[in-house]
Amino acid sequence: MTSEFANPPVASEPASSPITDPRLSEAYDYWRRKVRGRALPRRADIDPTEIPKLLPDVMLVDVLPQGRYRYRLIGTENALAQGLNATGRYLDEVLPGPEYKAHVIALYDECVGSRRALYSECLFMAPDRRAPERHTKVLFMPLAEDGETVNMVFVMQVFFYIDEATRERHFIDARPYKEIAHILL
Repeated sequence: MTSEFANPPVASEPASSPITDPRLSEAYDYWRRKVRGRALPRRADIDPTEIPKLLPDVMLVDVLPQGRYRYRLIGTENALAQGLNATGRYLDEVLPGPEYKAHVIALYDECVGSRRALYSECLFMAPDRRAPERHTKVLFMPLAEDGETVNMVFVMQVFFYIDEATRERHFIDARPYKEIAHILL
């Protein structure tokens, strides 16, 4: 007789993934495969030739000793969605509006501090706040050169436009937003 407890589920893995976008799921699976017996993968483990379809939506963000974050690389779709290519710039210099800036930096802080992947979704509302204009899904995945101390975040962000007029305006317009998902993985 086989016990139902013969193969108990691993506590750190959710029963079903909250990630509904196939690109983000592929990036998360890829990141998990790169752990290879360490606590976290290294930047050198992320090989662009292994994930060419994901590259337009990828960002690499440096974690700096002063507690700041700097965009090392921004994929073409993200640069288009944000309305500018912020490669080489600090997040706190380019994120629009004080509330949204604090929200995004807190997401990075949580990912880095917990040393766990973090999934978030936001709706960006029209200025009258009656209806969403765009929906973004983002996955933050920590990287550590020494396998322990997070020094970079591998990010996948995808945008869905309810109002096409908002395309290319993410970093330019400080729109009201509402986080609709926030899950440490």
